[in-house]
Amino acid sequence: AVVSTQSTGEERRRLEEDEIWRQMVNCHQGTMDSYLEEIITRSVSKTADEQARAEIHAKAEKINEIAYDIESRRDRLQSEDIVAALVYSFLLPEVEKETLREEVKKEQRRHILAAHSVIHGQSAEIERERSSSSGTGPES
Repeated sequence: AVVSTQSTGEERRRLEEDEIWRQMVNCHQGTMDSYLEEIITRSVSKTADEQARAEIHAKAEKINEIAYDIESRRDRLQSEDIVAALVYSFLLPEVEKETLREEVKKEQRRHILAAHSVIHGQSAEIERERSSSSGTGPES
């Protein structure tokens, strides 16, 4: 009877420890998910910003070259057309930038889902190993 009581107590204590371990792993998973999401968000945002700036700079240089070339052989009506074209060309990069942001968000989501999959897969492996080593797994 004493052995049975001790065995039951040990089993209860083991179950409590397993539950504490599961809760701790879940907490760490949430923290890791948030951390990875923040890293990915920052790097994607930074990359998108750098790419948009580079594209804007390249377009501004092209426009400058064209404007200088046209300016050397223009009249008043042509000057007004140039101004209209320049204003229009500054509106397009903003639309392209928004489109790029949307693409980045889709890509970011894909990376976050992949990171979640990896993290949850590793935690499941750790839990299986812990279960099998403590003797509480289905193999016992």
